[in-house]
Amino acid sequence: MPFSEGERITIPSPIDVHVHLREPGGEAKETIESGTYAALRGGYQAVFDMPNNPSGMETWSRERLDEKIAIAKNSAQTNIGFYAGVNLEDPGIDEFPKMIGDAVGLKLYMGHTTGNAKDHDLEAARPAIDAWIRAASESYDAAALPPILLHARDGIGRETAEYVAGRRYPVHWCHLSTAAEALYAASLSRRHPDHFTAGVTPHHLTMTDRDAQFKYGWNGARMMPPLEREADGEALLAAFNKGDIQILETDHAPHTPAEKHLAETTYPEGHDEADCRTCYGISGIECVLPVMMSLVQRRLTSLERLVDATYHQPARMLGLAAIQGSQTVIEAGPYVIGEEDQHGKSRNHPYINWVAWGRVMDVRIGGVTRIKDGNDTGKDFQSLILRAGDTV
Repeated sequence: MPFSEGERITIPSPIDVHVHLREPGGEAKETIESGTYAALRGGYQAVFDMPNNPSGMETWSRERLDEKIAIAKNSAQTNIGFYAGVNLEDPGIDEFPKMIGDAVGLKLYMGHTTGNAKDHDLEAARPAIDAWIRAASESYDAAALPPILLHARDGIGRETAEYVAGRRYPVHWCHLSTAAEALYAASLSRRHPDHFTAGVTPHHLTMTDRDAQFKYGWNGARMMPPLEREADGEALLAAFNKGDIQILETDHAPHTPAEKHLAETTYPEGHDEADCRTCYGISGIECVLPVMMSLVQRRLTSLERLVDATYHQPARMLGLAAIQGSQTVIEAGPYVIGEEDQHGKSRNHPYINWVAWGRVMDVRIGGVTRIKDGNDTGKDFQSLILRAGDTV
């Protein structure tokens, strides 16, 4: 039910299974410190960083994974974990056994996006999938297997998820964006309830292609996968509310204002073909709970489903143990998201001037109060480097 203005709501601090922190290689866009601080201000206790770092710094090797872990130990403002990646055109699968112990999962880029301009099908990905499953199965028990995550669209995503889940291995299909994908997810969830999860972003739930075309343009709303029609958004929200799409993931993906401006001037029509060289992501993790509380207040979703999608289901997906001393307090009430509400390094999200209905007031992580009454407490905090099966 809707909340009264000024009412304070306590929830388990969310876990974001899908962020891009850009460091190393893209520090002008975001750093581990700045991105996790934005997450902290958004109420999150933990984030999990994707491997497609720019400038040749992809997390395809143990060396690159160690580099990220070292940076995070000194600068992360929330708990954090890292995914391994693989170049499907030249898969270095000999690195998998070296990364298994510290990577929280494997991300496969099967569709074009930042850092990948070629589509790949299951046949191309199968050797890497099989090698990861072999390596992980030798190191983990079934309750804590590091999942395989898919950046894939439509039939390729469905076929690949079916293949992985059919091997009784956990698979997560990232950022669904169409009604067809929502139907696929419902079917996969029924057939593989213990091995399949799907995610959706807040922007695919709340915005459409018309927002990108007529209102925000490239600066705020062009992304991959692209925003779709209103009917797709409605189908995604229905699947989210039913639990067929289990997880809300932010896909926090910063780019510099200069890159966004260049994309607008070079590709004003906003096409999404593979040869369209542009930057696809948007940031805004600090605004996700306020935006989603707007949906709760309008009875478009429930607080229970929001908590399930941002805490319980992410913890289940990654085999994380129960919460220990982490909670977020939200104050209900309408307010307009302004420039001062941005805390990440990039300024490219479309939530400015959004009428939100829930301001993050207090955040406690591992028993340490980090945010109190909307202000940084300045208290010392040592982040945990999380792996599949760890305690948060």
